[in-house]
Order: sequence, then C-alpha cells, then structure tokens
Amino acid sequence: MRDYDGLRQFAEVAATLHFGRAARACHLSPSALSRAIQQLESELGEQLFERGHHHVSLTPAGEAFRRHANAVLAEWQRFEAERAASGGALSGMVHMYCTVTAAQSLVPDLLASVREAHPGIRVQLATGYATDAIERLRGGDIDVSVAALPARLPAGVISQPVATTPLLFVAPRAPGAVADAVRRRPVDWSTVPLVVPAHGLAREYTDRWFAGRAVTPAVYAEIEGHEAILSLVALGCGVGVVPKLVVDNSALRHRVAEVRTRPALRPFHIGLCIRERSLANPLVAAVWECASGLDRRQPVRVERPRQANRANRTRRVR
Repeated sequence: MRDYDGLRQFAEVAATLHFGRAARACHLSPSALSRAIQQLESELGEQLFERGHHHVSLTPAGEAFRRHANAVLAEWQRFEAERAASGGALSGMVHMYCTVTAAQSLVPDLLASVREAHPGIRVQLATGYATDAIERLRGGDIDVSVAALPARLPAGVISQPVATTPLLFVAPRAPGAVADAVRRRPVDWSTVPLVVPAHGLAREYTDRWFAGRAVTPAVYAEIEGHEAILSLVALGCGVGVVPKLVVDNSALRHRVAEVRTRPALRPFHIGLCIRERSLANPLVAAVWECASGLDRRQPVRVERPRQANRANRTRRVR
C-alpha cells in the first residue's frame, strides 16, 4: 500500500544512515527521497535526522520513530502474510542483507527453493559490509541476513550453517617489494605491510594470529569491506586478510596469491540468520524452512561446516 511508502523510505534511511544508498534501495533519486523525508518531518513536527556534509544520524525523535516505523511495517507484513496464507499462497516482502560476495555466490542457491515453493514471496536484497550483517538484523531493519558467525550469537538470534570458507593472507602476484617480502623464509611479519579489516571477525582472528606469534604487525591500512582490501593488495600496497570466498568470486583473483602460513588463520563459518521471534512471520518462516532443506553443494569452492556450534544450532520450523 502506498500509505506505507513513507515509513519504508524512512526505515531505509534510518538503517543505512546514507541518503544515496537508501535512495537506490527505494528506487528513488536522492533528491526525491530527501523531499519525502522532509515532508514526513513536517507532518510529524519533529526533526528525524541530523544532516552534515559527510554524516547522517538519527535525532532522539528519529530513534523513537524508527522503533515505531519498524513495528508498524512488521505488523503490516504479518497481516499481508496471514491474509495470503488463508488463501493457500504466501505473498509479501522479505528484507535480506548480505555482502556483495554472498549475493553473487551463496544467495542464488539459498533462495532458489523459495522462488520455486513460494513465487509470491518477494525478496528485497540489500548489500553492505559483513560487519553490519548481524547488527542490522538485531536492529529490526531486515528479516534475514547471511553473516559470518561469531562463537556466540546475540540473544534472540538463531542461525543455520551455509558454508565454511578459509580466511587467507593474500599478496600481490606481480613482482615487487611486498611479493618479495613474503617469498623469504621465514617471513618477517613485523616488516610486511598489512591491509587488514577495520572491524569484525576477520580483524579479531588476524589480531589473535599475530598475538600468538608475539608479532606487532605493520598495518598499512584498515579497511571496511573485504572487496576493497583486495583492490589495495592487487595494487601492491600490502598483504591483505580476506575470506577465500571473496577471492574466488573477485575479478582480481588472478592478481593476488595466497600466502600459506602455519598455523592457518581461523576459518569463517557463514550462516543464514534471523531473529527467533521472526519465525512467527509466515514469510520469514517459509524462507527459513526452504533454506534448511537445501543440499548446499555450492558452485564456489567452500568447505561445509563439520558441525554447527551449539549456540548456532539450526532450529527447524515444524
């Protein structure tokens, strides 16, 4: 319904805190989205966002309205799903979040059975940094995320395993100072420039690896986004730390080479995540059940988890 368009647009800006990305997700121009938000603020008599040249944040009124908007949209989605279910067919929108790499390599297989079993379910797919996947889910901005799984999931979040991929050190393949530094044995890691993730599990695992070797790494850059790390590695700026899944699906894969280490970095376990209470939503429950029945022989070379962590156990819908 068009009456809900304003709430959906506001919720997208509140989730991304970026008018450009939100506009693309809403299929609007940034100026049109900005006008829509201004109209909403005028109707409410409240300023919802603080806008700077390079920064957007929610005001206290905006944070309160975000909770209201998410609750209203969730109730409307539940109503649509239940109404459709009474007629024997599910229809409505499921909001999903993942990285660009996951969107290209994992999501098509994950959602193929959903499309076949429930053609009325539409998926709105947003992509971004891996570090945001679980927080976006907890914030209620999305229904389903594909995320790297920590040792313990936040309370109220459940997952089922999708794949496991090694975490790699990668160096530029072209000759140069960085490539030469990692060819020497043993590698003097204290002198090798590193391009590392700014946050998240990959950074945590990297820091643990160096701490275990009593080495203070020479960090060249801390980057948000594994794909961006590969770009700097291919340019010869340093050795990067990225999941193998990202390397295998990158256009730059022929310009980088794995640096084998002992011990290896800890691998990434990737899972499909939802809020447990979302199983009450028939649309989310349908996606969850379809994904749980998949034979996940991925077209990319990833390792399947041997067993799920207890905290990340699959919960099936009965």
